[in-house]
Amino acid sequence: MQKTTPILEARNISKHFGGIAALENAHLELRAGEVHALVGANGAGKSTLIKIITGAHHPDCGEIMLEGKPVAIHSTWEARNIGISAVYQEFSLNNNLTVAENIYMGKLPTRNGVVNWKKTYAKAASVLEQMDCHIPPKTLVRDLSVAQKQLIEIAKALSNQSKILIMDEPTAALTDNDIAHMFTVLKGLVKQGLSIIYVSHRLEELPIIADRVTVYRDGKYVITLDIQDAPKPVIIQHMVGKGLEHAAKTQKAFDEVLLEVKNFCSEKSFKDISFRLHKGEILGLAGLAGAGRTELARAIFGADPKAFGETWIRGQKADIRSPLDAKQFGIGFVTEDRKEEGLVLGLDILSNVSMTILNKLTKYGVFQNSAARTVAEQSVKSLQIKTSGITQATKNLSGGNQQKVVVSKWLATHPSILIMDEPTRGIDVGSKGQIYSLLNELADSGLGILMISSEIPEILEMCDRVLVMSGGEITAELPHHEATQEKILHYATLKTAAPVQ
Repeated sequence: MQKTTPILEARNISKHFGGIAALENAHLELRAGEVHALVGANGAGKSTLIKIITGAHHPDCGEIMLEGKPVAIHSTWEARNIGISAVYQEFSLNNNLTVAENIYMGKLPTRNGVVNWKKTYAKAASVLEQMDCHIPPKTLVRDLSVAQKQLIEIAKALSNQSKILIMDEPTAALTDNDIAHMFTVLKGLVKQGLSIIYVSHRLEELPIIADRVTVYRDGKYVITLDIQDAPKPVIIQHMVGKGLEHAAKTQKAFDEVLLEVKNFCSEKSFKDISFRLHKGEILGLAGLAGAGRTELARAIFGADPKAFGETWIRGQKADIRSPLDAKQFGIGFVTEDRKEEGLVLGLDILSNVSMTILNKLTKYGVFQNSAARTVAEQSVKSLQIKTSGITQATKNLSGGNQQKVVVSKWLATHPSILIMDEPTRGIDVGSKGQIYSLLNELADSGLGILMISSEIPEILEMCDRVLVMSGGEITAELPHHEATQEKILHYATLKTAAPVQ
């Protein structure tokens, strides 16, 4: 490929959220007529960069160059107007409208103020023909397959006269045959002059579709390689960095099984999941975005239905159909979204800690405020929650202290099993250390902890054993002494499931 002026270039892009750097001096160069893969572990900064290029976020500093000229992109509308469109993993289609209406939503051709349907269907047919796609424009989107909906999303972008198409995890929900067909479509569009930024966790796809690959790590640009110089092990090495070691963890012998999950399946998110969690064990659940980890945790807790599978607690079959059932069986669940699901931000610490044990704090129909205050005050003391008092609203606490309140409300139930989904997301380093110490203390006291985390170093430091998920299946089980970042990323991009003991 000849070196010419890039069609798009992001230079020295930085972006902070609440003092946390999502991108630092990031760089990306897209050449005309290429498919450029953008890869990195969760939290590497890929999504933030995409949102800056498409105008959804504004950078703190840096510039975007389009065909050699600087451009200021203040909105997604402005991005589309200069030929930049994005197709995300989650569809933005209206199932009750036709294919043509979805393609031209917001820009339907009109004549004298009335929609010109003949022209709408003809233009939609032309765009679909450009993609060698034979879906009738009058078809309702709800009648399409997932793969066909993905093609309609691409058609929407082409209808904007896009020169640059950004694709974020486009194959996450597709079968192998659907992926092959989509790649054929994309290659045809590239021959017609389209340039594509292709974001994917599936590293095995890249040699098939990409010309070059850029790696990000911890919000920073690492390297750009021609695809022939980027086999999967090389990409993974750049994703995790060199010389990264995790602290030795004392080997423990685990005997008593607290939780056993047998053959868990859902309609869409995961299938044939089986594993055991032992007393005193911290079991890590690793994987990339879309692997099905949170969905699995919610199904175990009864927050979401499962299609099939059994739960066993201490050797007894447990019928868990709701969070209330799970709580009665001694399971607590610290969700990944503390602000939306873990706390009532407008209420104080006392109320939030008490809400899981209202039945214990109520006597003859009267709430025992004194007992509730004792529980809350003990939680503040034992978890070292920094607050002016138990009547302080949780919305005014730092992220780390809010997380401690979420943990407190579940510890108040005296669980034997604690599911922790992204327990340190969005909190500072000091608070992370306190959460780590707390988890180790809880495990030492006999709790079984299922820990979901997108931060691989965190998994390596904290967990006695690691399960890796990819595509809704468990692809590996690694004891602590065998787990490395490279291995976890390797198994997190596999499709083949592995048996788990």
